[in-house]
Amino acid sequence: SILCVPLLVKGQPIGAIEAINKEKGTFDEEDLRLLTRMAVPAATAIENARLFAQSQQEIKERKRAEAALEAERAQLARRVEERTLDLRTANAELARAARMKDEFLASVSHELRTPLNAVLGISEALQEEVFGEMNEKQLGSLRSIEESGRHLLSLINDILDLSKVEAGKLELERMPTSIEAVCQASLRMVKQNAHKKRLKINTSHDSLVTTVVADERRVKQVLVNLLSNAVKFTPDGGEIGIDVVGDEEAKAVLITVWDNGIGIAEEDLAQLFRPFVQLDSGLAREYAGTGLGLSLVQRMMELHGGSISVQSEVGKGSRFTVSFPWQGTEAAIDQLSEYDLYENSSFMTGLHSVVIVEDSSVPLAKLKQYFKTHGVFVRTFGEGAAALASILAQPPDLVVLAMPLLDDPHWDLLATIQEIKQSEAGLLMVASTLDEKEAALAAGADDCLLEPFTQAQIHRMLQEIMEKRNGTAHEDEDTAVSQPLILLTEDNETNINTFSSYLLAKGFQLILARNGVEAVARAKADKPDLILMDIQMPLMNGLEAIIKIRQDMDTAVNCIPIIAVTALAMPGDNEACFEAGADAYLSKPVRLHHLVETIKTHLAVAQQREATLV
Repeated sequence: SILCVPLLVKGQPIGAIEAINKEKGTFDEEDLRLLTRMAVPAATAIENARLFAQSQQEIKERKRAEAALEAERAQLARRVEERTLDLRTANAELARAARMKDEFLASVSHELRTPLNAVLGISEALQEEVFGEMNEKQLGSLRSIEESGRHLLSLINDILDLSKVEAGKLELERMPTSIEAVCQASLRMVKQNAHKKRLKINTSHDSLVTTVVADERRVKQVLVNLLSNAVKFTPDGGEIGIDVVGDEEAKAVLITVWDNGIGIAEEDLAQLFRPFVQLDSGLAREYAGTGLGLSLVQRMMELHGGSISVQSEVGKGSRFTVSFPWQGTEAAIDQLSEYDLYENSSFMTGLHSVVIVEDSSVPLAKLKQYFKTHGVFVRTFGEGAAALASILAQPPDLVVLAMPLLDDPHWDLLATIQEIKQSEAGLLMVASTLDEKEAALAAGADDCLLEPFTQAQIHRMLQEIMEKRNGTAHEDEDTAVSQPLILLTEDNETNINTFSSYLLAKGFQLILARNGVEAVARAKADKPDLILMDIQMPLMNGLEAIIKIRQDMDTAVNCIPIIAVTALAMPGDNEACFEAGADAYLSKPVRLHHLVETIKTHLAVAQQREATLV
């Protein structure tokens, strides 16, 4: 006999419980009830066992999943660590590459500037006939040498400027800028080459456009670059021009430089602003250049928040238009006072009245506004006779003359300058080229502003002129050092010969140090009146030498004026010199007459300091 009872869990069968007897008919109702009672705990036990086994399996699976997840996390962490390391390595390589590029540029700049200093310095000294009289042919050859050297220097500066822009280290000196003045100054920079090719120069200027806020030197750099290209790529007898238009609605000043030269093919326009690119090798051979100019122009315009565009047709010429942000005529006038750098009234001792004699080609609006802003009485004249009569009748504190007046056939300016000097007025002239500046100084000007100029330059130059007029500048014979002793610290033999021969010819006494260690020792032993300090030297560099001199306990040593004269011209080099304790910084190649003027200025400051202490 077989008695079978199902095992149920929640009404669902999971098995059965059976009782078996070999004899037939042995199970009764009591047996069934007993087996049924046994089925309930048996089913529960079986279900619990199943659930336990299931939970154990789930735990195992969860642990396997957690282990897999942990392994994945570890793998991801390793990947992140590896990628972070790769990124750090890549960044380090980029930083190293940037550093190597900067070091390469600094090295190349230094290695080029050092011999250039000798070439330009010697040519300058010879042109000044410091070592004896030169004939006209020799002077012409020297001018060619200097012109070539200056051209090479401008290429070096272009490369450094582009490097500064790309590194984000070029800062603009924004201030109100006379558009007409900077355009005229730029044209004068290319006029000589244009006349050689018999090019007609055209100008068109919107009378509403007077002033924009920009870096005047960089604006001139942009325009001279575009105008130089116009002259370069226009055949003899052609035309070039510069047009200025103000768009108050678009809030922009548009300056277009155009020519009717060889033009540019449409397919070449896309690569026009890439650095170191000239459009084809034939042009590169025929027209000298690095291909840097337009790339630099574009970067300069972007820094100003402006743009550059070009239209061109082969055989018909090109039009390059630069767009500067502009707030309109009223805002431009307001900005003249808003951006003024110095406070009024007492900004310049003894400067109360000024006579300005301007030429139509050199408007002096910025200077007039500058003086008026500071409360200085200004009389303006457009021709010499009336100006001279006014000067002699009512002598001003300062006379400002535009340099082109030197060529005025109706006015003997050289004789007039002598009369101005007899009136004891200071004399400031305004020039647009270095040759004009040298001619102005030779004619008897106290100093000469070179266009374009900044308000800071105006202020510094006026200070020197008024100090001289008041008897406190370095030219005062009563206080001047008769033969100042200069310590020249320089390791390059050619530069030693260049500097020493010129300075000796100018009446200075010289002692020499060829490295920083010698410089410190000579400073302590000889106590020179001034030190010219090169920076890159053996044994001890110039910065370390300056620091040691400034730390000396003897005030006769630690107060010696120090002028850093170095071929280092990268961003931060001048700041490093000043932080070390230098009083001035001159970048090679340095104009020797400017070096002498800087020496005299700092000797005068030192004399004033000594007089105050006494």
